[in-house]
Amino acid sequence: MDNLNVAKWIKFAQTDFDHVIKTVETHHPIPVEIMCYHCEQSIEKILKAFMIAKGGTLTKTHDLDVLLERCKQHSPDFDIFDDACERITTYTTPSRYPSDIELTESDMRQAIKDASKILEFTKAKLAEMGFGA
Repeated sequence: MDNLNVAKWIKFAQTDFDHVIKTVETHHPIPVEIMCYHCEQSIEKILKAFMIAKGGTLTKTHDLDVLLERCKQHSPDFDIFDDACERITTYTTPSRYPSDIELTESDMRQAIKDASKILEFTKAKLAEMGFGA
């Protein structure tokens, strides 16, 4: 296990999430699509940190459902995030490219809530394994 590499992934995940919080507090109007994207990025990076910590190889995907399934192979209690990962994965395309799907402030607030829970849950698991940011 590469402690430094895991710590870098944790830090990047937290940085994406911190950016969301700061932007929501300071920008009006809030760039909803971009905030949803950064929530997805935060979750993607923390799940990848967990996979690395467990000795797994990285999967080149942005699909949170795929990443979550890989994490559940090591820790089945990640299953509590099935709905959140499915929901946020659907936010990825409209937040990165022009789309007919319109994300709302309500979608963004749900993405923030989901990202916060997944980030804290996974960071706690990583801390139990001896990994920190």
